[in-house]
Amino acid sequence: MLSAHALVHITLPYLPYMELKKEAVLDKLFKISPVSINIVDLQSRQLIKASSWVVNHIGYTEEEFIALSHNLFESIIHKEDRANQLAAYHSLIEDPSQLFREVFLRYLKKNGEYVPAVVRLSVLEVDENNKPTTALNTALDISEIVELRRRLDVELNKIRMINYKNSHELRGPVATILGLIQLIDYHGLGGASMDIITALKETVQKLDNVIAEINQHASE
Repeated sequence: MLSAHALVHITLPYLPYMELKKEAVLDKLFKISPVSINIVDLQSRQLIKASSWVVNHIGYTEEEFIALSHNLFESIIHKEDRANQLAAYHSLIEDPSQLFREVFLRYLKKNGEYVPAVVRLSVLEVDENNKPTTALNTALDISEIVELRRRLDVELNKIRMINYKNSHELRGPVATILGLIQLIDYHGLGGASMDIITALKETVQKLDNVIAEINQHASE
């Protein structure tokens, strides 16, 4: 049977190993993560550590990104998104018990373009007064989703235009032709002419039905 001293002797070397393993996992995560992982000092409003995302997605070295992180990345956040970003930070600082705050931001890439991202802010550490000292930020590049939405909007606009043309520019003349056919004095026409008028009427009615079906499908 092992003594208490023996148990302590066995357990103690295991703790440093676990700490080293955690550090290795975190270091690997920062290097290979497909999303941005940042640790921010909330007192100085400066970046402490950044993942390799800054190199792979927006082109800065970690050193450049840290230098650009002054005042919570003020110089590389799109001006239209700045107010929402600051509001998210403020909300999190006021209530650090929140799991996270999510906000849409556009980061300025080194090549001058902006990359849209969904950013999640969460408190990492608090002081003895429960005041947040550091925050963990993750940013997911949603460029493909934004582009997909843009293309979808283009296609929807095309469908709306087709629907409009069917309803107004095409169906209007068809309705006029049908009305004129109704006004024709059938009694004054010969057999052949009557057959032509009847066939014309049936054809135009079929066209009108097709237009109605197209409009129906476009509106569903």
